Amino acid sequence: MMDQNISTKPFVYFPRINELFSLFDLLRDQNIRHDAVSCALITGESGSGKSEIASRYVLKNPVVEEEERTFKPVVWYELKSVSNRKDFIIKLLIAIGDPQLGRGAKNEGELYDRLILQCRVIGLELLILDEIQVIIERRSQSVISVLADLFKDLIKDLGIPIVFMGMPWSRHLIDSNKQLRGRISYRHVIPSFRVSMPEYLNEFRKLLKKLSDHYQLSEDVGIYKQDMALKIFSFSSGNLRDTVILVRDAYTQSCRDGKAVSSATFKKVLRGYGVPDEQNQFIQQLERLQFRELVCHSDWNFGARTKENSIVDGKYVTFGVSTDRKIYSFHGAA
Repeated sequence: MMDQNISTKPFVYFPRINELFSLFDLLRDQNIRHDAVSCALITGESGSGKSEIASRYVLKNPVVEEEERTFKPVVWYELKSVSNRKDFIIKLLIAIGDPQLGRGAKNEGELYDRLILQCRVIGLELLILDEIQVIIERRSQSVISVLADLFKDLIKDLGIPIVFMGMPWSRHLIDSNKQLRGRISYRHVIPSFRVSMPEYLNEFRKLLKKLSDHYQLSEDVGIYKQDMALKIFSFSSGNLRDTVILVRDAYTQSCRDGKAVSSATFKKVLRGYGVPDEQNQFIQQLERLQFRELVCHSDWNFGARTKENSIVDGKYVTFGVSTDRKIYSFHGAA
């Protein structure tokens, strides 16, 4: 039986994640040592790990209670909804710990001045604004323009680096304002895992090996071995969040059953998800499975009518595997 005290929310450090942590450190160091303000845009599909990266970086740089102040080197603010410039300033004030919770100001100008002052009081060195695509999703060009202009002003008046994070179409917000665009020195896209070439599949298998180690899974199941890795990839299409959740759920199911994780455990988990047996990757033969690999990121259709879904889905290429475990491509995109 598995140790039920093992954390059910592992965080896997990968080169791409360590590179982003190093970038955040670099932005802060450039600012502190050389008075240079460089900003970054980090984009990726849902489930690629953006928010988890931000939250973990905050944990690595915790709040310090000093004698005369509370020092917050890094603030991560996740946008839920933003209706206008004043609304954003109030919510950000609350996020950084404004004693008045964004109240008591005569006008927006006073709120903005308080925001700048509070950021300096807490010694803020890096501001991470996450889920910025919600601004675009409001469909109002005026709101997009006003907030893009506000972000430009914040960079100038705060004098510290800001990291913008969001879905792939977040770039439209940044590019809508020439001055804001000019302040974004670094742009990174977090890729999905891939299956089309051995080196790509090996990266996915390394992820599974780290998850296996975290949950202390038996070598008998070998989720990182080729056949199991391919079955897991067929389910998750290389999405980090879906992969981690699947392995987590297999582990928790094994704890409930009092048995070690096996292929049968994954089969049971997918049945619990409502996946019919004829589509269950852990029932079907490997040669009958398909593997979808993301080749073009999702986007936003600005021409769609208000009540229409404006998200343009990403494009995938579909692969199969032969009996001798060679990956081959189907014609066309899925």
